[in-house]
Amino acid sequence: MNLESKEKREPFYNQIEKFIIVSFMTIMMVILSVTIFTRFVLNYTPSWTEQLVRLMLVWISFAGISWAGMIDAHMKVTAISLATKKHPKVFETFLMIGDLVTVVYSFYMAYRIGITMKMTIDQYQVFTAMPWCPKWVMYLAGVLGMAGLGLRVIQRRVKYFKNLKGGENA
Repeated sequence: MNLESKEKREPFYNQIEKFIIVSFMTIMMVILSVTIFTRFVLNYTPSWTEQLVRLMLVWISFAGISWAGMIDAHMKVTAISLATKKHPKVFETFLMIGDLVTVVYSFYMAYRIGITMKMTIDQYQVFTAMPWCPKWVMYLAGVLGMAGLGLRVIQRRVKYFKNLKGGENA
């Protein structure tokens, strides 16, 4: 195995969000297609399908939030940083501040969503259409997505600083 193919190989943990998004989107399409068929052809609609699709949409949304942090597509102070683009040091400072605010906010939100998740666990809440599925599963997506956003921004920044320190070859 040569060195180039080794470097281009992306670690498995960088694929988690994409896997969740693609898998759940595929499952959603199958469930919705079957539901449409059963509704219009067989005159029967399972009650749990709509709720399950909504739950998967929540997971897809939070996986997307985490992925956005990794590819630097999250919301931050872009107007100010673009206005200072001619001054690279000021520009980079604003980007760093934006990333710092994002990391703090994302971990805070993960914590707050975690508190809500714990309440639903303590109260044994389940979805009405899916009594076999506890509600905390929906909040888990929020905790993982927001924590993932913070971790991905940190991961991206560490990679950035390693590249600065090591030069263009790193």
